Amino acid sequence: MFGGENCVLHVVYRSYGGENRKGRPEYYSKDLALASFLRALQALPRDEAEVIFLNDGPISPIILAMMRKAGEIVQRSKLGNVGSLREALTMPLERGWLADDLVWYSEDDYLYRPDALLSLVAAAKAMPEADYFGLYALIGNRQPNGGPSSDERVPASWKGGDVRSVDGAPWRLGLSTTSTFGARVRTISADRAMMLMAMRCGGAFDHTTCLAYQGFTPFPASFLLRPLREQASLGSWLRACAIAAARVGFNVYVAARRSKTPQRLLVASDPALATHMETAFIAQGFDWARGAAETEMWMEAWKVEAGASLPPPASAPSLSA
Repeated sequence: MFGGENCVLHVVYRSYGGENRKGRPEYYSKDLALASFLRALQALPRDEAEVIFLNDGPISPIILAMMRKAGEIVQRSKLGNVGSLREALTMPLERGWLADDLVWYSEDDYLYRPDALLSLVAAAKAMPEADYFGLYALIGNRQPNGGPSSDERVPASWKGGDVRSVDGAPWRLGLSTTSTFGARVRTISADRAMMLMAMRCGGAFDHTTCLAYQGFTPFPASFLLRPLREQASLGSWLRACAIAAARVGFNVYVAARRSKTPQRLLVASDPALATHMETAFIAQGFDWARGAAETEMWMEAWKVEAGASLPPPASAPSLSA
């Protein structure tokens, strides 16, 4: 279990130089997201955590300066979201991380509570039976914002569990989480091939992955035919056929996996200890606007303490979603 001698939390923070057109709260910025992560990281002992910043494309000078103070920077270009995650998933094996270590994968548009990573590590220590961890997760059909899931693939057979308090923070069984998630290194090593297959199925591959590692059939019949409907061109129809075939193949793979691989256990903080900074999906249970304001003040103080003369933030190019 995590927490033994020499065990480490490895963080792969995936950052993209551009923007998309998602609705964002007024306080949103990528430097704020990074500052909230660094603030949460500061709560951990230095010898128990390491950070790798996997950057895709040009990153603003202010963000780069903050990253240099906190960890290693790996610079790439034209990876895209899927390519970036693929590379991130290879790091545990390539870098020889210990099987009992914990890895946290973070996207760059999340706002963290100051105790988020501390609670993550505490949960990993307290629940050795857990394989995956979420700080922002779907609990059955309930999204972090309290509304129902927009993904129809919530298994009728899914059963929740009792709330477990870990150092005062409530944790419980989760159904799925986003591409911002944690896992034990041994679990990532065992499940990486499955995750890569899920990415080829189109749609919400993070939800698909979570269903698969828990042993649920990822694509009901309605989802197998859906990509074939209302395609405007031969090219798009052929692509839809390829996605449908990938989904059928993935269903078969998951069915075969059930007899060979134990069902994985996902546990999640509830309410969320981090939120995706997308207006329609802000997590409930915490005043995130106040958290953002406090993070802004922390960031200014951090700059002074770090001795960093950071350049003013530059606006990133706007790209379509």
